[in-house]
Amino acid sequence: MDNIVWQKTGIGAQGPSHEFTAIAPNGIDIGRIYRIDGGPLNGRWRWVFLLGHSQFRQGIMSGHQASKQRAADQVRKTYEGYLETPGSDGGGQSRIPLKKHSNQNQAV
Repeated sequence: MDNIVWQKTGIGAQGPSHEFTAIAPNGIDIGRIYRIDGGPLNGRWRWVFLLGHSQFRQGIMSGHQASKQRAADQVRKTYEGYLETPGSDGGGQSRIPLKKHSNQNQAV
């Protein structure tokens, strides 16, 4: 899923931004990563996936990773799972069934 675009989302001009939003090819925000500054997880990266509902959202939708790249990879991996999951299960596959064509010859 190399077509995800990462955009800095820092607020204000106070130093470098350590927050990024993942944007799908269709322009929808799909996730976010940011560095944790302080506390027991200081320096780790939090990732959050934003899409899905129902059964799909019962899986892991957020967590922490040791690096920015690993956090971004988790968003990407979750997005791939979302795209493979039927809409009826809370994923991103179309809920409209494809019309199945018969293998039999039709009369003209």
